Amino acid sequence: MGAALTVCPEILRQRLIIEGLYSIGPLDEQAVCELLSGLSQELGMTPIADTLVFSPDTISRLHHGVGGFQAWAESGCSLYTWRESRLFTLDIYSCKRFEPQQCVAYIRDVLQPTKLDWRLV
Repeated sequence: MGAALTVCPEILRQRLIIEGLYSIGPLDEQAVCELLSGLSQELGMTPIADTLVFSPDTISRLHHGVGGFQAWAESGCSLYTWRESRLFTLDIYSCKRFEPQQCVAYIRDVLQPTKLDWRLV
């Protein structure tokens, strides 16, 4: 992990960003819900609200795709996709320790990316 933050160092905060180019079929609202639900189970997180799924398609010239947010008792995660380029970004923020490699393996299995990069921040 990177350098520890100095504000409230007694509170664990772990962040992971995964980006890549997915190779599976189109990502629709159902696929995003299933991915985020499966990720919650994979990492042992506790959902505290239904998954919020959204798309800027009708109002954005810049971004077309489907995104989602899953709130957890331990914090949450956001997924963003870009349909034309097949790019995805997954942002995870957690106050519960999790294994980044486990998360990366899950994303590789579900999205089957042709390219993938990740980092802890």
